[in-house]
Amino acid sequence: MLKIWMINQFANTPDLPGHTRNYEVAKYLVKNGWRVDLFASDFNLSQRKYCKLKKFELFKINKIDGIKWHWLRVSSYSINNWKRYLNILSFSIHIFLFLILKSILSLKREQLPNIILASSPQLPAAYFCLIVSKILHIPLVLEIRDLWPQILIDLGDKSKENILYRILYWMELLLYKESKIIVILSKGSKEHVVKKGGKLIKWLPNGPDLSKFKFSSLPNEELTFSFNRPFRLVYAGAHSQVNGLMYVLNAAKLLINHPIEITLIGDGPEKNNLVEQSKKLALNNVKFLKPHSKDNIPKILSTFDAILLSLIDSDLFRYGISPNKLYDAYALGRPVITTVPGMINDEVESNKLGTTSRACDSSSLSLAIKRLMNTSRRDREMMGIRARSIAEKTYSRNRINKEYDKLLRSLIPNE
Repeated sequence: MLKIWMINQFANTPDLPGHTRNYEVAKYLVKNGWRVDLFASDFNLSQRKYCKLKKFELFKINKIDGIKWHWLRVSSYSINNWKRYLNILSFSIHIFLFLILKSILSLKREQLPNIILASSPQLPAAYFCLIVSKILHIPLVLEIRDLWPQILIDLGDKSKENILYRILYWMELLLYKESKIIVILSKGSKEHVVKKGGKLIKWLPNGPDLSKFKFSSLPNEELTFSFNRPFRLVYAGAHSQVNGLMYVLNAAKLLINHPIEITLIGDGPEKNNLVEQSKKLALNNVKFLKPHSKDNIPKILSTFDAILLSLIDSDLFRYGISPNKLYDAYALGRPVITTVPGMINDEVESNKLGTTSRACDSSSLSLAIKRLMNTSRRDREMMGIRARSIAEKTYSRNRINKEYDKLLRSLIPNE
């Protein structure tokens, strides 16, 4: 039986809020004859709390849909300060020690994996996985979700002379050089990875499970939207500075006299500030909802007229992201509003999937929302139909899983 160890600190099961890419890939591999051990932190990034471990437990192993899932304890944090880096470091150290111990036990039982797959965004854990792979002479597959440490320059306050940046940059170069295959989620990341020494690179984007994110008709509406039945726009995801949700609130203020209702679903370090700001602005057209599990998201999103993807202005976002929530919207057949200049806005505009706005521009966003609201129902329905077609042809999770299986088997002799 083929065996793989998959490592991603932020991997989630469908009963939790957050991305489930690693779970979905692992589940597919199990169905196709692989034995999968998946290692993740028990500290849920969306909820900022421990979900599986009891008070004094360091780890727990569950069998989930055939996957041997290892929940590891890490340090907690609530805002993106030094505790966030401690959280990353604690997982890196824990996974390194855990894999070394598991390697010794597996060696004794002749159960070492054929492949180790390390998924970013965080590089230290991937670096420790590289060390383990070298010790065991096992190929490492590196999955690049976010471009660290470039993200510290583009979104943070770090310079290239910063010691943290330099350490992570050194890890990045080594990982690109030594990984057998590099999987990128954003096609635009390829140039960056090639410049840093990456060789065999495969684009496997994020994408929805089309059996769960099913196409549905737009909600019933009157001939025109009214305050009794407003145009309902939803954002579902992280509430952090990079998501630019303060600009969404300011756009809502500009739309206060229009039949438009905006719902923000999720949590994060900026959630409390956003709620307070909404109260200060007296925004009766904005609602806040708690995070929901991935299992419940399709049903919830399908009750809205359109779905919003919001990010701040950054060169990195112009080429280096693969947003799950956007592709979920495509699959459901919902028009979208995006604030991401570059590849994302270009895709939406060229395929007529919704409307776009400049990033960090509340006036531009308010106009984009009004533009979509005033678009005829028939045209909005066609946006959704085109979006579903793209989800099926390009972003289907099943298609991506098949490609992943084929890619991993190519590294194993006689497969």
